[in-house]
Parts: sequence; C-alpha cells; structure tokens
Amino acid sequence: MNKIPKYVVIIVGILVMVVLLPLGYDRYKTRYEAEQISTSTSPDGDYELVIYSVGEPDFPFGAAHGRLVLKGKEKTVAYRSFEVANDGARFYDGDLETTWYGNRVEVVVSGSEQRDELVTLSFNGQTSNRRLTTRYRREDTDIEKDREQDSTATEKSYDDNREDVDSSADSSVDSAADDQPENKKITVGYQAIFEKYSDATAGEFEVYYGASESSSRCILSESDNFMEYIVYDGKSENGKSGLYVRYRAEKGRDGTYDYGSAEIEDVYAYVFSSGEVISSGKTNWEDTGTDEFERATE
Repeated sequence: MNKIPKYVVIIVGILVMVVLLPLGYDRYKTRYEAEQISTSTSPDGDYELVIYSVGEPDFPFGAAHGRLVLKGKEKTVAYRSFEVANDGARFYDGDLETTWYGNRVEVVVSGSEQRDELVTLSFNGQTSNRRLTTRYRREDTDIEKDREQDSTATEKSYDDNREDVDSSADSSVDSAADDQPENKKITVGYQAIFEKYSDATAGEFEVYYGASESSSRCILSESDNFMEYIVYDGKSENGKSGLYVRYRAEKGRDGTYDYGSAEIEDVYAYVFSSGEVISSGKTNWEDTGTDEFERATE
C-alpha cells in the first residue's frame, strides 16, 4: 500500500486546525469563559466577593449563568453558581444586591422572568440558596394569587402521595417548596429519589431552585472531583409520573463544574400514586428504558 504523501498529511492537519480551533474557541466562549462583573469587600476588609458572568445565555431565550466567589486574605473560602432568567439576555451588576454580615455575605439575584433568589456564602465555607417572594427586591403581588389557585389542586395530591413520610421530612419538604406551592409534588419526588440513591457526601436533603423550574437540582453525591445531581424533567407522557434525570459533572481544578458538559447517569420515574421510584437504566436520551420504567411512563 502506498504511503500517504507528507504534503497531504500537512494539508489535512492545517485544515483540521482551521476548523477545530475556531470551534473549540467558540465553545469556550459560549460555555466556560468567565467575565468579572464586579467585586465587593467586607466592611472589615478581610473578605472579597467576586461576581462572574460565565459563558453566554442559553440559546435562544434561556438563562444566563454566573458564579459567586468568596475570597479570604489567603485563599478562596466558598463559591456558588447561579442562573438568571432574563429573556435570553446577560445579567449586569444592577441585577444583584450584595449585603455583608458578621459571618456571611448574602446576594439577591434578580431577573425579568423569575422571582428573586437569595444566595448565601458563609465565612466557614457553607453556601445555600432559596427563592424569595419578591421581584427586584419588591413584593410580588401575583404570588398570593398564584398560591390560592395552586394550593387546592396540589395539597391533596401531596398528602396522598407521601402519607408515610415522617413529620420531620414533611417539614423539610414544606420548607424547600413553601415559596413555590405548585412544586410540592415535584419536591416530594426529589426527596423520594434522594432517600433511595444519595450517599453520605450529599448532606441533608435540599432542592436548589434556579432561575426556572427546569433548573432546580438536588445533589446526590459529591467529591473533590465530581458532582452527581438530579434534575426534574417534567411529567411522563401518561401524566402519571415525574421524570428526573441523574447527571454526573466533572469538577475543574477550582472546584467548579459546567452543567452543559454533565453526562446522564440514569433517568428515574417517580410514580405519583404510589410514591415508587423506578430506574430506567438509560444513559442516553435515545436508550430504551427497563420494562418497568416503560410501563410506568407510557
């Protein structure tokens, strides 16, 4: 067999570089590039909060991504990713309000298509977030109306689905979803999967609500190298189950991870009527699930 001429190899190599390098750079720009938006320093000067915008908003009208990094004098103390639903637009310094306290810093994140989100980074390294009942730091007059419309429809199914959950677990679920009554059934599904599949590294059960319902997450396992979490993906075709996708995201050297590059580990069905959790065994969307999963969802 004749050897491929050296000049052909060189030409092909050049063409590959011309095509792949711009594609790689474009992916970096849209997914990973962090742009510093602003910084804030604690009153005693011991801590600094840096706010980053990460990549571009999800196409075409999705959430914008950001990161909060709390730094001490000698090292990074804590970090937390967040999302802003701004009708496909980026967020700016005016969309975030920072307040310093004796043991923590709190940031209220606002967007045109979401209720405010409170992100807390403590000086001991702990972080948390929760949805507020305000929009751009003002009371949302539509919230009470939403609650009245949703509570009647969801309260009964919530009680029916989880009568066997003890009072402490009920308190945890109510606390996590109390500002979003329409999500009670979704949160119960999160808890059922958490109880079955989480490990000791996940800590206590908690649902992290992002800019939209589909960006809520619950951590199942975490190490220095990776994060495994579940995301609610809507109801099954027959409307009888909630679908939850388990993802695994590898962490970078700085401890951060990108949701867009996470890989599917499994897809679960939470059956509303029985509270049963069924694994599909799927690691790709096109995979066929187990017979039990298919019966529960089709």
